[in-house]
Amino acid sequence: MKLNVFFGNKKAGSLESTENRGVIFVYDENYLNDKNSVPLSASLPLQREEFPQKQCIPFFSGLLPEEDSRKKISDYLHISETSTLKLLEALGGECAGLISILNEEDSFSKETSYKLDSNNYELLDGNRLSEFIEKMNTRPLIKADDKLRLSLAGAQEKLALAKINGEWYLPLNGAPSTHILKPARTGSLSSLAQNEYICMKLAKSFGLPVPEVDLLKIAGKDIFVVERYDRIKEADLIQRLHQEDFCQALGIMSTSKYQNDGGPGIADIFNTILKVCTVPALESQKFLRYVLFNYVMGNCDSHGKNYSLVYKNNRVELSPLYDVVSTIIYSGLTEKLSMKIGKHYEIQKVTQEDFFLLAESLNIKYSVLSKIFDDFAKKYTTAFEELKDDEKISRDIVNSILQVVKSRF
Repeated sequence: MKLNVFFGNKKAGSLESTENRGVIFVYDENYLNDKNSVPLSASLPLQREEFPQKQCIPFFSGLLPEEDSRKKISDYLHISETSTLKLLEALGGECAGLISILNEEDSFSKETSYKLDSNNYELLDGNRLSEFIEKMNTRPLIKADDKLRLSLAGAQEKLALAKINGEWYLPLNGAPSTHILKPARTGSLSSLAQNEYICMKLAKSFGLPVPEVDLLKIAGKDIFVVERYDRIKEADLIQRLHQEDFCQALGIMSTSKYQNDGGPGIADIFNTILKVCTVPALESQKFLRYVLFNYVMGNCDSHGKNYSLVYKNNRVELSPLYDVVSTIIYSGLTEKLSMKIGKHYEIQKVTQEDFFLLAESLNIKYSVLSKIFDDFAKKYTTAFEELKDDEKISRDIVNSILQVVKSRF
């Protein structure tokens, strides 16, 4: 089996399943000869030699859904969840960043910018969107309609749509979406959509770069809506930007995203930022603010796939903050951090000494971290005050998160 890998409108290379060497990736010769070509990933530098499975699969598998979402879409498509290439063939028409993965017969458009017209987008009325949400238990959201052929990484059910002049549209033929919709879960985690909305609103009030977010009610469910940071809408065009998460950038499988399972730690991401970002001093400081904000919010699920690099205008930057949830307010969820701080994974055991150790591991002064804490301490009261008139959210959830934040200072 052989698939073509496109970077925007350029064929970058091919993914192939071989008889005795497993899956390999090879850059296209024309792509290599183009002086404007860039690597698909920090883990896949431009070279003529093929990349073996161990080196290339982490990036490409990282484009696909994870955990239960991957199993659900695999069962729906009657494809083994271990068959990365077959899943990419079925879903890879529109992936994160500038990547499209297509077979030889595909006629998908492979542009970086798409015109907002009926050839690329189909209007969704409210009833149809409600139907997508109502049927999500039996039909995966990323295949809510047979016309959809896109992939979204992550373990949670999501739907990617385009929002144009206040209306929702279904992207067609590989056209980019502009927003991701994440419905509330059931049972004890039914407030997760509200939780993420609150945390992202707080992040903005704390002065952190975040995408625009909203909280909708569709088919009786809370729906967390986030604008995609790897898509830009300008006039009547939607432009795609390249991005990759730090598991992909470091060549680590999504199944190993937690540090204790071999995934990246804080120092691994920090040092990668210093190595690959255009302005490392600025981006590394931004990353530290992200890490401390996740700690302050009580987000134990902040792992290597929840931080990303964005490639924009010949610059490599850290993405805006995303996927922040105060997991600690749920008694059924682990209090073990995805990336340890100092010598502790257990969030409740982290002390000032651990932040001294963290600073030492990053080769920075402790005062760099303490200044961020001081800044957050000055802002959190006002940040929560700004939420009081938001009628979309439960005061109980806000107060639960507030108690977590208060305990950090």
